[in-house]
Amino acid sequence: MKADRVRWNQKYQDESHPLEPSNVVKRFFRMAKKGRALDLACRNGRNALFLVGKGFTVDAVDISDIGLHSIPRRSEGLNLICADLDDYDIPQEKFDLIINIRHLNRRLFPYILEGLAPGGILIFETYLEEKGKKSKKISCRDHLLRSNELLHSFLPLQILYYIEKREKGGAAIASLVGVRPK
Repeated sequence: MKADRVRWNQKYQDESHPLEPSNVVKRFFRMAKKGRALDLACRNGRNALFLVGKGFTVDAVDISDIGLHSIPRRSEGLNLICADLDDYDIPQEKFDLIINIRHLNRRLFPYILEGLAPGGILIFETYLEEKGKKSKKISCRDHLLRSNELLHSFLPLQILYYIEKREKGGAAIASLVGVRPK
């Protein structure tokens, strides 16, 4: 959607974004065999670049061409894809690792499951709704998980790790790591 691209491009021009990979990615990426990885809504590529450095071949997808242009092109093993995730087709059984960090598109849930190769690992972390509190980071409740929603959405996986917690700085998040049965 063009309006989404414009909004995200504006965010990349106006805000700074972390350069360090996500803690949940650093903690759990080793569970996946080195092979193909998919980084959904990769933003500035911090997690994709980390995974390339660890030996993965990564498809990094984001709607923002400005965000993607900020990613160093010298990274062999990194395939940058500018696409709206509402229209992006995740190839079936292709990925040994799929990461989805700080983005919520419920329509993708079944396609994420199908995109994992047998034995593939999913690392998913995003914002969580809190009863009686308005998120400072997210303006629309549709972009917030409900309690245990992430867990229930990925029950076809063997769940290795799941937590709902408050981050330092106040945002509530849910984190899940699961493996697709072989």
